[in-house]
Amino acid sequence: MRFALDSRFLLPHLEGFGRFTKEVSSRLILQHPAEEFHLLFDRKPLPRYIFGQNQRSVVLLPQTRHWTLYEVWWRLSVPIYLRRYRPDALFATYGILSEEAARRTPTVAFVHDVAFARYPQHLPRGWRDYYMRTLRKTVRWAATLIVNSRSVQEDLMELFDVAPERMHIAYSGCDFEFFRPLPEGAIEEVRERYTGGYPYLLYVGSIHPRKNPVRLLQAYDLLRSTYHEPLRLLLVGRFMFGKGSFYEAYSALRHREEILFRSRISDEELRSLYGAASAVVYPSLYEGFGSPVAEALACGVPVVTSRVSSLPEVGGEAAFYADPWNASDIARAMYEALTEPLEARQVRRERGLLHVQRFSWEKCVDVIWQALQQSAS
Repeated sequence: MRFALDSRFLLPHLEGFGRFTKEVSSRLILQHPAEEFHLLFDRKPLPRYIFGQNQRSVVLLPQTRHWTLYEVWWRLSVPIYLRRYRPDALFATYGILSEEAARRTPTVAFVHDVAFARYPQHLPRGWRDYYMRTLRKTVRWAATLIVNSRSVQEDLMELFDVAPERMHIAYSGCDFEFFRPLPEGAIEEVRERYTGGYPYLLYVGSIHPRKNPVRLLQAYDLLRSTYHEPLRLLLVGRFMFGKGSFYEAYSALRHREEILFRSRISDEELRSLYGAASAVVYPSLYEGFGSPVAEALACGVPVVTSRVSSLPEVGGEAAFYADPWNASDIARAMYEALTEPLEARQVRRERGLLHVQRFSWEKCVDVIWQALQQSAS
């Protein structure tokens, strides 16, 4: 059989969607050598994204860096491809498809989140409206829907009136063989390299209003009024929407000289930064899954996150939880993570290492593969 996968986010620097695509497509291709997989790109792929001899990379123009070009790609370029190559099933990797494509080929759509519906104010109007009308088409025309948490399943039931029996849950994976505790002797070296030797709280993710960076800054400032040990806050991620409010909050901080920034880092650097952190703080307002929480738990470090959306599913009993709308409560959870007694911290660490085992890429890919086979038949 022949399967087509939307692979446009396999870019030189991988972020959330790109990492998901790499993990899923590479496993499908390697685990099923008798099948043919077409990876659909909007530009020439890098050689490292060739995963096996049963893969064909197909470039469909235009390059999609705006929602208007997404429309052209899905409504014109993809249907032309489908008429020519006639795959048995299509995987809409990012929950986006078109009626024109889905009418022609059975489509499995993976819905990662509905942040644009829960928090429409955090996106430009054009993108927000595009995502809303496209997801309506997705839930109507996809042969099968896969969601990456029970929280997203409930979102689709509530906001888009999707019957639960139409959806399968496949938690996004965490590579817990790669993300693992850092050797004790390496912690000081990592801290010396990135924070001048100071212990630090780590945030990983885009600087975006939905990720709640302003309250994170405010919470850190509040924390420093009660926690007087040497400390830094390190934010790793690129700036997106809402720069003005972020810089305004940053300028008002009493301890802004303790805030450090890194934009893009390698996977190896990220693993080291997780492992050497005093705690990872991820106070997002909404997540479909929340990979930094799982990755931090796999690295054996304390995690402070929000008591909303999918984050309690990912953090389980191992995380410290806070109200993301309340900077004081975030500061409280950060203080508890930093001052938890050693014995209790070790129990929580072991609990996290065990909990994160449920988020394997193998389990995720197995659900996707079964859905593709069923749709193709």
